[in-house]
Amino acid sequence: MTREELIFALDIGTRTVVGLVLEPTPEGLQIIASDVIEHENRAMLDGQIHNVIEVARAVQTIKDRLEEKVGQPLTKVAVAAAGRALQTAQQSHYMEFSTKHEITTEDVNTLELAAVQEAQKILAQDDKHKPGDYHFVGYSVIAYRLDDMHIGHLVGQKGKRIEVDIIATFLPGIVVDSLITVIQHADLTVQHMTLEPIAAANVVIPKEMHNFNLALVDIGAGTSDIAITRGGAIIAYAMVPIAGDEITEALAENYLLDYASSEKLKRSLTTQEKIQINDILGMTLEIDAREAITALQKPVEDLATLIADQILALNQKSPQAVLCIGGGSLTPLLTQKLAAKLELPPNRVGVKQATEIKGIIGEVTGLTSTQTITPIGIAMTSWENANRTTFIEIRLNAQRTTIFSLGTPTVADALLATDAPVAKLHGRPGMALTCKVNGQLKVIKGTMGQPGRLELNGQPAQLDTPISEGDELCYQPGQDGQSGIGVIKDVVTYAEPKTIILNATEVQVQTQVFMNDQLVKPDTPLIDGAEIKTSNVETYRETLMQILEVPANDLISREILISLNNRQKSLYLGNYHIKINGENLDLDLPVEEGAEIEVETVENHELTIKDLAERFSTCFEINIIFNDRELSIPTNYWEISRNGQAVTIDTIVKNGDQIICQAKPITFNRVLNFINYQIPESMSERLVMTINDQNASFTDTVKNGDVLEIKLV
Repeated sequence: MTREELIFALDIGTRTVVGLVLEPTPEGLQIIASDVIEHENRAMLDGQIHNVIEVARAVQTIKDRLEEKVGQPLTKVAVAAAGRALQTAQQSHYMEFSTKHEITTEDVNTLELAAVQEAQKILAQDDKHKPGDYHFVGYSVIAYRLDDMHIGHLVGQKGKRIEVDIIATFLPGIVVDSLITVIQHADLTVQHMTLEPIAAANVVIPKEMHNFNLALVDIGAGTSDIAITRGGAIIAYAMVPIAGDEITEALAENYLLDYASSEKLKRSLTTQEKIQINDILGMTLEIDAREAITALQKPVEDLATLIADQILALNQKSPQAVLCIGGGSLTPLLTQKLAAKLELPPNRVGVKQATEIKGIIGEVTGLTSTQTITPIGIAMTSWENANRTTFIEIRLNAQRTTIFSLGTPTVADALLATDAPVAKLHGRPGMALTCKVNGQLKVIKGTMGQPGRLELNGQPAQLDTPISEGDELCYQPGQDGQSGIGVIKDVVTYAEPKTIILNATEVQVQTQVFMNDQLVKPDTPLIDGAEIKTSNVETYRETLMQILEVPANDLISREILISLNNRQKSLYLGNYHIKINGENLDLDLPVEEGAEIEVETVENHELTIKDLAERFSTCFEINIIFNDRELSIPTNYWEISRNGQAVTIDTIVKNGDQIICQAKPITFNRVLNFINYQIPESMSERLVMTINDQNASFTDTVKNGDVLEIKLV
């Protein structure tokens, strides 16, 4: 027999280290040597190594003893990491293609591994760890979606968007690293590594039984590890942070025993009726086993409750059966209470024995049969994966990288271990920019992404390409395409512009465009998802809206009808005084090439009688010539009425008003009073007054345009 043919397996537990050496035979694995050693102190707590040197010393002792028994050196070992440290994370990920695309195996691999990588980042969100601090163990697909529809398999389907939901499992790097350090201190190398619950399930629940909904509970000293099978796979793992030690400590407290004596008492409860033991005071006690079991009712009830609650949380219901292994599973009353908590018949919760494992020949001495299941499972898993290396060193982009894998290492394992962006292997096409122009969808495509480069030892590789010790892997992520961009004139056709003259300045009038109800220019950047409406400028109103950049409401004129001196007048009022080719035209008339438009801002939007008179050239002053000097007599010498009521020139005009403006008789004397023309009384008899060269008196009336004169004779 050569040493390469032997399988050396170690189960490094909280209380004990178990070592097995097995030889492959045609009938199965033959146990040819075994050894068990208890830790001298609490070097491990709850399945985690706390004192590397102490644990390594125990491993070295086991190794030396087994080498002596088999007569040859042992250099490689199969081990298992504690299942309690396993981390799980659920994650979704999607990929989009620019057009309908036939989905390939590589597409699905990229999709799934990108989801794993995102799950890995979730575990590191406490800012204390990096994604690379977690070793990826495996994942299960929950569901696939193709173009937002659930589908069983993606490969071969056609679509633009694929999505996956996965549950990924990881081990914290500290768990793996401390275990490897212990092995290296004992001058060993890791031949194969697995997880304790996976190793146990491998021999207790073979793959052909994974369709059953079963719970495997490994009750050790510090922890109770749980694995759930359903639908053809192990779907979940969990840990309860109490186990056999809680029962031991309950006995120690009840009978005042040290830890070792209490452990001895616990192990004897199912084999002896009366147990003699010394307490911490040195007194010899004779303990009745039934009495001690009664004292354990409460702690056993608590342990059963915690295990049952965890099973229900993972499985959402009671499983079909519960299989218990490990030394703690022999605790009196535990299986009965667990069955009651899960509302299962007592015969559906049982303790599995190593003798029931197929393909194993021989026994392990120094342990109960159920305690040997995990180390046997480690050996069996290593044997079944004999051609799979779990720890290898490669160079990724010229950097040394150590890969941990529970199966055949692949390119994907290397990328996950180094936090390389798997999702970037295929550059995504840039997102298209879309908008609607007058209700019609317009699309500006993004640019295509550039594929990445993945080479193994200088040759093109895929994510599932196997890798081995010393390989050279080169990875360059792809480049995403640029998203579509554009401006208004890229999606809108403008009509031929017209030229007008606005306030003596020549301007051009063109198509009006509104994006999300805002007036925009041809070079305005497009907004994704925008609603765009266009209208060609056809009226003067639309012309002014575009040029002045004012809302339509500001240009709306309201029409009022009045009567001025018994003649009907139509008026348009607004924020602006607007004349087109010198006239007050309707703004909704078609705009003409070369039209001249004058626009004046109106500060007071109301119309007074004075404004009315000015608009219709009605004079409120009398213009005369007095002694060769031109004079204007103000309007307060006119009679003005609105709807029969006397008003002033500042009265506001309203729709339907009847307005009369009549000149008041003005006498020669009033003209003199207006200009403050004083006639000395001594000279009054010598004055000659004329109107239009006709003799006149102070009381004669004066009309607009009259020529008045006063002479001294």
